[in-house]
Amino acid sequence: MTESKTKSRYVSRSQLFGSPIAWIAVYAALVGVTSLVPVLPYAGGGGYWPLATPIAALAPLLIGLPGGVVASFVGGLIGMFIAPPAYPLGVLDAFNVAATPAILVGLALSMKKYWKYFIPLDLLSVVAYFVVMFYYPGAKVFAWAGVSLCCSPTSYLISGLYYWLVPLVVLASPIGTKYIYNMARNTNVRSRSIGVFLGSWMAMNAYYYWPAFWEYWVLYSFPTALLGVMNWAVYSWYEPLFAVLVTIIAVPLAEALRKSGMAKPPDVIW
Repeated sequence: MTESKTKSRYVSRSQLFGSPIAWIAVYAALVGVTSLVPVLPYAGGGGYWPLATPIAALAPLLIGLPGGVVASFVGGLIGMFIAPPAYPLGVLDAFNVAATPAILVGLALSMKKYWKYFIPLDLLSVVAYFVVMFYYPGAKVFAWAGVSLCCSPTSYLISGLYYWLVPLVVLASPIGTKYIYNMARNTNVRSRSIGVFLGSWMAMNAYYYWPAFWEYWVLYSFPTALLGVMNWAVYSWYEPLFAVLVTIIAVPLAEALRKSGMAKPPDVIW
């Protein structure tokens, strides 16, 4: 790799979307290896959430949003070969389990710039969730399996406000576009930690309504009682736990990178 030094900052000329290719490659390997480490079981059984998920989620905060998403997806592809239980759907889960958290956390921590992308994506994912789960093909699949959904679409939509409406309101308001954005980039460790945690928590909550979850229902026809359990008793604390892990790992690494003198990729928090 050829490098040049500009104003005491080392700038790589081999870049992808503003992130050094070497960083993307190393980070992809990190996501792949951490796929071997279980963090939490899948609520439906048959696998586990790997440490790779929070590691992938914080990639955009350290190496840039586009580069971080690429690294996370490639890392997921590596992980699906060395840790199949973490990626039951193979390539599809490389996107669901690794790349999607990176997209959402990257957008959530840069709402000042990317609110125009996050808001429609969040709303589209909510609409897709309810159409697929309660109408088509969900209704047909569940009817074929001899089960009925736990509640009406309206009551479930209201009960799930924590997952879709709260992140939308928080991140699209000045709390997200100004305060979380600035706090995550503050050199004060406490302020940075609060900003990273809040942004990551809201992003992981929104993640619950993405295809990473409803695809399994359509494919495997889980017992419908599990729908309520997942909503109220499992992912209500899984998602903030992921945000805690993102914060614990991201904050000290961001501080180290800030002091390194290296040139910053776009949208990082250091």
